[in-house]
Amino acid sequence: SDPGIASRARAIRTYGWERRDMSMRQGINSRLDEIQAAVLREKLPFLDDWNQRRYEHAMQYKQLLAGLPITLPLIPAGRLHVFHLFVVRTQWRDDLMTYLAGRGIGTLIHYPVPLHLQPAYAHLGYGEGAFPVSERAQKEILSVPLYPELTRAELEEVCSAVRAFFMTGA
Repeated sequence: SDPGIASRARAIRTYGWERRDMSMRQGINSRLDEIQAAVLREKLPFLDDWNQRRYEHAMQYKQLLAGLPITLPLIPAGRLHVFHLFVVRTQWRDDLMTYLAGRGIGTLIHYPVPLHLQPAYAHLGYGEGAFPVSERAQKEILSVPLYPELTRAELEEVCSAVRAFFMTGA
């Protein structure tokens, strides 16, 4: 019944976010309630198939986006990747994101602020420039659509739009 406690609890359960992608306090990922757990239990038998489809979509992306001035995800030898996300990197990230949005293709930046620059972790004393690789990656990463039900036509549409963007002289 205390609005302050309720607000803090909501923030803590979602990475300490008070707004998307900005951790104002240390938090956790604890958004699974009993109803969601019951639904997920019923979905569990499909997980291997969905992971396989995500992997196949990722391999199609890698094939169709090869040769472009973007960095594609790597899979170390002897490892299996389930591709929760398909994240590409390009120095033209913001322009590409805008271009794709103009064609009705949704993308997202996971995550737009490096952990060491989140207010919740300011007490650790790391400022801008402390982790240059993370900071550069944060400015270049873009998640393109990837989910088990993605059709080949939809995937090809995304790839066609990405190719068209780079052909127009990014």
